[in-house]
Amino acid sequence: MRHNSRRFRRNWIIAACVIIIGAMLAWQFWPVGSTSPAPDANGPGPGPDANGPGQVVQGGGADANAAGPRGIPQSPVDPNDEIAGLQSIPAVAAVKMVTDGEKFLAEKKLAEGRALLSKALLSGSLGEATANSVRGKLEALADEMIFSRQIFDGDPYTLQYAFEPGEVLVKVERKLALHVPTQILLKINGIARAETIRAGQMLKVIRGPFHAIVDKGDFTMDIFLHREGCEPAYVKRLRVGLGTNGSTPVGMWRLRLGSKRDRAPWFPPPSAEGQRSIRWGEPGYPLGKMGYWIGIEGIDENTKRYEGYGIHGTNDPASIGQAASLGCIRLADSDIELVFSLLYEKWSTVSVRP
Repeated sequence: MRHNSRRFRRNWIIAACVIIIGAMLAWQFWPVGSTSPAPDANGPGPGPDANGPGQVVQGGGADANAAGPRGIPQSPVDPNDEIAGLQSIPAVAAVKMVTDGEKFLAEKKLAEGRALLSKALLSGSLGEATANSVRGKLEALADEMIFSRQIFDGDPYTLQYAFEPGEVLVKVERKLALHVPTQILLKINGIARAETIRAGQMLKVIRGPFHAIVDKGDFTMDIFLHREGCEPAYVKRLRVGLGTNGSTPVGMWRLRLGSKRDRAPWFPPPSAEGQRSIRWGEPGYPLGKMGYWIGIEGIDENTKRYEGYGIHGTNDPASIGQAASLGCIRLADSDIELVFSLLYEKWSTVSVRP
């Protein structure tokens, strides 16, 4: 019996060693770039009303202290303190920034020129014609500096990264604290699937997060990059549709954790008696071709009492530039796809202005 017992223990130890070694080898040679499974498109929907405001919650709203992804601080730097400060720049100073910024561009100092032009534009102090000209230059710079594969000297928002054995894209994004969705990283590098990335491969990465400013008077959304220690970098302007009768609340919002979905089901607002939810692909589906939904939560005294608001696509392109929704922010199909690939949960903010 003692002999059998010793042999059993020895066999058990050998089996355990084989399992441990196998697990280590699997981790070492697992293909770089694999990603987590996509969320179930048939799972819970985006909220009580993916097309409108949902319910008003007295004394609170969505929990602004909800836990974020592991390793991500719960209080990201608010970019809007600096953006709000830019609004005190007088028109004369803003025009001087434009002149100096254009000189930098002529000297091929693109990062310096972009910084000055972005500050001038975001100040809101430029005349309409000058602002439109500057915006066009900055959008062209974003296409060249951010959304191409090229890396430019002195650009604080991009860098090149060599994948190490065993690394996957989603973990690299967290490791580098990029705060951008992996979709945009794949797109700018011309990669269709993350699992095809191999050890040693060089990728251009963007250091986010991206943020948005929605102007209710102009029905516009301005996208810009901003992170601590860097000057804001203007990216792009898009047209939006907003709520009827001023029903899109003014104030500060941020992306709610776990809220981004494609093919999201639509849920009618509580006031829509007799209406049923509509899933992606069904007749009357209102959230656009791909059903993109980006949930937002209020983070200031005016917005944090609201629930159910978001940014989404639409099946009614004519409503863009109009007050036609139940309170949410609408975008055309091509624009919501871009915004979905740029804004990052818990870190990207959306400032809605009158």
